[in-house]
Amino acid sequence: MSTPIDFDNAKLAVALRTARAAIGWNQQEFAELMGVAKSTVARIETMEMAARGDFILKAVSLFKKAGINIELFSEGFISIQASDKAIQSAATYLQIADNRRSDRKPDGANEGLLASAGSTPQTPALSGKGKGLLATAVDPK
Repeated sequence: MSTPIDFDNAKLAVALRTARAAIGWNQQEFAELMGVAKSTVARIETMEMAARGDFILKAVSLFKKAGINIELFSEGFISIQASDKAIQSAATYLQIADNRRSDRKPDGANEGLLASAGSTPQTPALSGKGKGLLATAVDPK
């Protein structure tokens, strides 16, 4: 006999993973921005533990500042919307090879991109921790 699924925790896990992926954050980067251990994020995203209310509010607020709106309380679905600026920031972040896993980093791949952008490989994060893309992801509308 299988264990019944806690649908509210499943909705939250799907929303967190999807929003994180849309921005380009890995679990460690998101955990640093949230001020929690990576294992906490992993356990919530795999439904091994339920998220506390303060965690949910902080996560939704953090994503909103990054241009990602999450609607968790609709009946029968979750809604995740990414602003144009959030998408553009994510695309820029994902093009930088130093933001990739070590086995996916080509030698010298960033030289042209960084020279034309006049920047460093790491995009600054909102909180000053980790490497994220919140600095330019907020839609002024």
